Amino acid sequence: MQLAVILRQVTGPTDLLSVLALLAGHLPVFLGVGWTIRVLPLSREEGHEAITRQAWDGLALTDERQRALIRGVRAPDVGFIGILTSALPFAQRRHALRAWSGTTTAAGIRNMRGFLSDTHFHAMAIPDGPRRWAVFGEVLHCLQDSYSPAHTDRVGGQIVRMKHWGPLDGLRGRASGGPRDEHAFPSDRRDSAWSNGAFTAQALAAVAASRAYLEIATGHAEPRASQERQEREFAEFLDRYVAGAAESARADR
Repeated sequence: MQLAVILRQVTGPTDLLSVLALLAGHLPVFLGVGWTIRVLPLSREEGHEAITRQAWDGLALTDERQRALIRGVRAPDVGFIGILTSALPFAQRRHALRAWSGTTTAAGIRNMRGFLSDTHFHAMAIPDGPRRWAVFGEVLHCLQDSYSPAHTDRVGGQIVRMKHWGPLDGLRGRASGGPRDEHAFPSDRRDSAWSNGAFTAQALAAVAASRAYLEIATGHAEPRASQERQEREFAEFLDRYVAGAAESARADR
């Protein structure tokens, strides 16, 4: 996306400053946003990878599909294109985050659901093989991020509040009379999937949602269901795991 297009999306001076700060050299720190991933020597902790492995347990996926899923679930945080774009507002939906400080939770959820649906059916248009399953992994990344307490406040399958990530969030909180619970910059300790050597409750919920998605992906990968049925099943999946709560509108302010 060209800079001029990005700047036209600015909704206020603080957002403009955020964009300028990011373009000035903050892109690499996005490695710290989302469930942790293993990036030696920076991080030895697996988050997305471990959640994904737990989710596919018992599904009898081939080694090739497993490798592709792990590659895809890591790509938004460490892939070349992912690093170059993930810190920009238009890409925040890939990580279950609000695009701008002024974006509402309801809008953030709509953007995220659109990304999940578009990406899933983009994968379905790719011939079965590693490329398709890597794109499935990108869907998993976004879905899993939506269970991190650094990204959202949830009540089961409902997202009550979606958070924002940016270098000026702390300043905005102080200016408004108190801190807002946004994703810490540049990283947030709540993105760890582990507590005392075991998955956190949120990470376990991410495993369950990931398993449900992989069951859909596995079924859709076999050309038996009609397009209409596939779309209906995926919409039902989103309504179960990525729903907006009635409280979202009130929680935005």
